[in-house]
Amino acid sequence: MRYIIFDIDGTLTDTTEVDDRCFTQALEDVFGFKGFETNYGHYVNTTDSGIIDQLFQEQHQRSFTEMERDEFISHFCKLLYEAYMQEKHCMKEIPKAAAIINTLCGQEGVSIGLATGGWRESALFKLRCAGINMEGCVAASFAQDAKARRDIIGNTIRQMNDLHNLEVPMSDIVYVGDGRWDYEATKQLGIRFIGINNKKLAEISDIVKLNDYEEIHQHLWNQTVPA
Repeated sequence: MRYIIFDIDGTLTDTTEVDDRCFTQALEDVFGFKGFETNYGHYVNTTDSGIIDQLFQEQHQRSFTEMERDEFISHFCKLLYEAYMQEKHCMKEIPKAAAIINTLCGQEGVSIGLATGGWRESALFKLRCAGINMEGCVAASFAQDAKARRDIIGNTIRQMNDLHNLEVPMSDIVYVGDGRWDYEATKQLGIRFIGINNKKLAEISDIVKLNDYEEIHQHLWNQTVPA
């Protein structure tokens, strides 16, 4: 058994711009934050929960509560819905992502998972809007499950191991993502990484970068584990 785990924003769905815009607006609307860093790749943990936790620690010297989290998610999803209703093109698939997921889900000896730094509710909404069917996905982890991306990915791996009643070697696990933080998380875990070619990965030269999802088959198991 081999595992392929996917990020969502920028990896399966072309939603990074609308997600960042609505996320920033929700931080201002719900928590009253102003003047904060909106280049979210600069945060210690580039996940929805990690970013909010860091802002709370910096401004209130505490973390957020579950009630505050749920209020934020509700408003954030409302903003995403409004953005989608105004312009449905703002939530589309990365070209050929849906077809690749369908193909991989039907492949013997392969198990598909999700691990994203976004909230469960917003992530699933964006996948639906982009027309990506994840019914064949056997496990998924979200920002509710951990603040650090490596822990979110690790949670999905544990779910998959429990489901299949085995412990797959780290060398047989691939994570597909689009950010430097994705790459760093895979190095910490000792699993393989395939990147979606974009400017966020431009400075990393020792990885496979996909220009087209059809290229993924030739790279899935033809890699070395990151040092």
